[in-house]
Amino acid sequence: MSTDKVFIVGCARSGSTLLRLILNRSPRICIPPETNFLRRFSQIGKRRQIPKMGNLREDRNLRNLTELMYQPGSGWSSGYGSWLRKRIDKETLYDRLAASDRSERSIFLILLQLYAEKKKGDVGGLLLGEKTPTHLYYVPTLMSWFPDAKVIHTFRDPRGLFVSRLVKARSGQWGLKAKYPNLPGWLVDPFLGPLEIQMTARSWKDAVDLHQKYLRMYPGRYLLQRFEDLITDPKENVRNICEFLETEYHPDMTRDVVVVGSSYHEEKRKPGGFERQAIDRWKGLIDPSAKAWLTFLTRRQLVQFGYAP
Repeated sequence: MSTDKVFIVGCARSGSTLLRLILNRSPRICIPPETNFLRRFSQIGKRRQIPKMGNLREDRNLRNLTELMYQPGSGWSSGYGSWLRKRIDKETLYDRLAASDRSERSIFLILLQLYAEKKKGDVGGLLLGEKTPTHLYYVPTLMSWFPDAKVIHTFRDPRGLFVSRLVKARSGQWGLKAKYPNLPGWLVDPFLGPLEIQMTARSWKDAVDLHQKYLRMYPGRYLLQRFEDLITDPKENVRNICEFLETEYHPDMTRDVVVVGSSYHEEKRKPGGFERQAIDRWKGLIDPSAKAWLTFLTRRQLVQFGYAP
């Protein structure tokens, strides 16, 4: 078997963007910003926007789907959606979709191909991929669509996840403030910490359960990558990832890479380096009560994955 696709999944704020940036420095790998395709568009997702369009074999319905993808207010305003509207002409996308079998798999693959063509030219011989953390819940679909694909699951101490998530929630980039932007801060702010504790613990324990499930289901096709290990010894860990993907390691992959960031602001990043302080920064920022609650809720799993309670 030769790997032809790679999918990066995991909890939000677990280092998936960092890994995407590293892998994209390989001349053979091309991974776009988050598409949220399965969650937003697929019939198995929450939004199910493709089924709502009706039978895509009818050109009118396919045209409506294309129009939806280019509407800034469609909810696909960041990540891949933002890139698509800036870089790909609407008619180009429609023509590519119309020439395909119009299945969900083909639509998803065309999105990956369009990005690769713009970034690296000829897609022949490229290892195409995608990075959407919530696709962690849809790995079986990805594996069935692409039998030679492999999945990398990024993983991080849940207390570090919590601190990073709380920063996003307080700034209104997601959570209550994003959903209800007109509510006053004095009303919303007291709920952010407790809510993020609950959400972080639940999603992290989901990730643990799914890791164990996928490890059994996809031997040789699934890899867990701890954020802390990647930062501590980037060369060794990236070499191991390249071996897993059956592709060559290039020294540029671990040179001047941004440590933290977001796929939502791809064009604003600047090269930095591997900042090892990022591993333990949460310890100086987390509220003691939040740390105590998260440790209590995840203690058994923390020990299992090598994190000190």
